[in-house]
Amino acid sequence: MKNIDLINKINQLGIEVFTSQDLRKLFPNDLNIKTSIKRLVDRGALIKIARGIYKLTEKTIDLEKLSTQMYSPSYISFENALSKYGVINQGVYKITLATTRHSKKMELSDILCEYVQIKPSLFFGFNLVKNVYLAEVEKAFLDEIYLIALGKRIINTTEWNVKNLDRKKIREYVKSFPASVKKLAEEILSRL
Repeated sequence: MKNIDLINKINQLGIEVFTSQDLRKLFPNDLNIKTSIKRLVDRGALIKIARGIYKLTEKTIDLEKLSTQMYSPSYISFENALSKYGVINQGVYKITLATTRHSKKMELSDILCEYVQIKPSLFFGFNLVKNVYLAEVEKAFLDEIYLIALGKRIINTTEWNVKNLDRKKIREYVKSFPASVKKLAEEILSRL
């Protein structure tokens, strides 16, 4: 496989990321596809994003979008979403996602993606925003409290900016959560 052939083919298809299996389908006559991929990575024509997943060097990718596609179903929530909405002001250096599958950690282009398993009955309250599944602020708030109540997170909630949260929506959503989440949510919201 020649660099130019690969780059032209990938550009024609308009794909952001691809696997070695994708390249095998595009270049069925290349019997040493793994060797070709390694050479292209070594030459800088490809960048390895995760095990067996690559992108062209000049292509930019949306890691949040990719993270929801890599382990589906999932949506961005917890401290990552709370930071986006301004509820917490701490910098977040990983992507945190809710999933109904087993909890898992994965690195994509040196960014840690943490997938946290939640019950299927709690898998709601998110929207597709710019091709990324993102929790509503109230749902991200409850998702984070759920982890705190389970003892999976130890976070200081006293500095959270919760004044703009929709209390009616929280009361509706919290019905699906255990009583411990409702109690903790009430404590946090009553600090205002």
